[in-house]
Amino acid sequence: MVTDIRSSIGARLREERERLDLSQAQMAALAEFKLRTYQDGERGIAAVSSEFLALAAPHGLDVFYVLTGERMSTKLALDPIQSAVLNSLAQCSPQRQMEAVQHLALLAAGMSPQTPAGRAAAVKKPARGMGAAKVRKEK
Repeated sequence: MVTDIRSSIGARLREERERLDLSQAQMAALAEFKLRTYQDGERGIAAVSSEFLALAAPHGLDVFYVLTGERMSTKLALDPIQSAVLNSLAQCSPQRQMEAVQHLALLAAGMSPQTPAGRAAAVKKPARGMGAAKVRKEK
């Protein structure tokens, strides 16, 4: 039973490391652990310590997922769309998460994230006529 739990936790730890796009050596270094100690945890040979999890969490490791197999977002009282967004976000690397947040912010502001240089293209131009002349004078 304990071996099964350790194997499951080790497999999820490996999934998280791969999601974060880190090597085993890089993951061990995040928490200042020896490579061999980390490898034993990932293989389920040894238990993953709470110290390791606490030190790796600020670097993006989903500790709740590693321990339970469930993403934290599934425990929150969210509607299905919010839950789907958070679940998808949890599968991304930190860099991709930042890109996704930026895209969502643009969408929320009424802008299109697909316009590369012209992201301000969503800003409306003044109409022709009296209003346009007034805008020009104010500049």
